[in-house]
Amino acid sequence: MRPILLIAAAALSLACASKPPETDAPPVTYRPLERMAGQEILVLPVQYLTGNDTLGWQAKIPDRAAFLADLDDQIEAAMNARGLGRAWTFGREVERASKMNSILMTDARSLSAEWLRGRVLPEATVRDPLAQQVRGLVGLKGSRYALLPVELRLENRGNGTGVAILRVVMIDSRMALIRWVGEVVSDPMRTLSPALTASVATHFADLVIAP
Repeated sequence: MRPILLIAAAALSLACASKPPETDAPPVTYRPLERMAGQEILVLPVQYLTGNDTLGWQAKIPDRAAFLADLDDQIEAAMNARGLGRAWTFGREVERASKMNSILMTDARSLSAEWLRGRVLPEATVRDPLAQQVRGLVGLKGSRYALLPVELRLENRGNGTGVAILRVVMIDSRMALIRWVGEVVSDPMRTLSPALTASVATHFADLVIAP
């Protein structure tokens, strides 16, 4: 019996040794834009608002331009709260700069970005005139990369709740290439309120840096 007991003990020891140690460390959060945190980035104004409106939310937005401008402000506030304001330039300032240079460039809130609402893959070429428009805007700040919030969609998630989904692309203005495409989803809400878009802005900032 003794050899059998020794073999069983050895097997139990090996199993314990191969088991990974338990840890209380939190899971690693994937932040696809983390490497951009220390660079000069232009965050362009949100371009479009859409949705099937089965919750009746769009009917409660009398001024779409003002609604999207408020979202730009919330994005700026969320990013500034993470310390990104020193190197990043946001929607309101980009819009003002474009209007001051209106002879040379398009209004930053009216870019030729309609085609980005469809299926777009990273490393795709940015088409003209959008490529020229983004290059001109980025050139105002001497940076290279722009984050373009293409579209905010309002979607019904059932049980009387809905979400806002922000489609964002990162553009390399020098190479005229899309470097990243992603969607930012708000927390589910039962009503249309500033909390809905604030949630989108917060989760957008989460893609770059931890709170």
